[in-house]
Amino acid sequence: MITKIETSALSTACTAPNSLIMNPTSMLVEMKNFIPSSYTFETEIQRIKQELLTSNLDCSAKDETNGEELYEMQDIIDHLPKLPEVQQQKLTIPEFDEIEVKVTDSVEIKKFIRKVNYEFLGFHCNHKVMNKDCDMVYKNISDIYKSEEFKTYDNFVSLAAECVWQIRDKDRRGKVWNEQIKPTASDLKKAIDALVILASNVSMYNAKMNPQCSKCKAAMRKYNYSVKEIERMRNDYADLKKEAEKPAEDKMDMLTFLNKNYPTADDFLLSDVKKKYKETFGIVKIFDILTEEIEARKLFRISRIHNVYHVKRFTIMRVEMRVEMRLDIRLDLTIYPKHYFCLKNDQIS
Repeated sequence: MITKIETSALSTACTAPNSLIMNPTSMLVEMKNFIPSSYTFETEIQRIKQELLTSNLDCSAKDETNGEELYEMQDIIDHLPKLPEVQQQKLTIPEFDEIEVKVTDSVEIKKFIRKVNYEFLGFHCNHKVMNKDCDMVYKNISDIYKSEEFKTYDNFVSLAAECVWQIRDKDRRGKVWNEQIKPTASDLKKAIDALVILASNVSMYNAKMNPQCSKCKAAMRKYNYSVKEIERMRNDYADLKKEAEKPAEDKMDMLTFLNKNYPTADDFLLSDVKKKYKETFGIVKIFDILTEEIEARKLFRISRIHNVYHVKRFTIMRVEMRVEMRLDIRLDLTIYPKHYFCLKNDQIS
């Protein structure tokens, strides 16, 4: 909702809690509430100025020449350079929404989300120095209003308004206006030069009163990227889970793959497994999925050393036990994980 604040020579609109927009031209026309009723002529001039500045002048006249003069007055004002609005926008510290951790998220995704939330939920930035210039808005408006250039502009519009008043007065009495106080080319040039300087000053004030915080802008870009990255990671993880849930005959045999690529290696990098798996099958598997599938075989374990993931093969120890049995059978038990072998006497050297 736009809140309008009107003063004797100022009309501003607050479009946001920390913003202000004001048209300098509005200072040319004072509100009627602040004009004493005894000054009838002054009140009429102010009303005509408002009509001229809003391109709403009634150009109807009994005499055709007077009507043309009225149109010319409106045309002169319409072709003056337009002043930019005085704008003030204080900086606000962005507030970031917490990203929810879902039950279906992988360990890697959950860790990333917690890191993002930790960084952005406590984000803070000091705008005290930059907002100092924003607080000068009313002083800047006052400087514009008191400047010689603004007085030149005001005098020119007032002169055009007086011409309109005279034209209408002559027309009411059935006479033709004699162009006694018509603005000259020199008056017009002075008004245009003054407006150019005023526009330059307004632009300079606006640059100071609308600061940009590179830290806040970078934080917003980083947060938006993090949200997109989390969505991408979730989609990739869902695709990989769907692949893992396929029937057994469609699944890739991880044990066969490891024995083929690392037949004698007892320690190798998980990143290398990921790379070779992609080259072999054209499928990208994240560390969480690879860890789950590799450790499910009970022959390998994943360890993290200096932030680098290693795949280590379990060390197999050979233990021989010879037991004399009553049935003249000796047992040679070679113990591997979950494998036991029983041999008869004549099978043992």
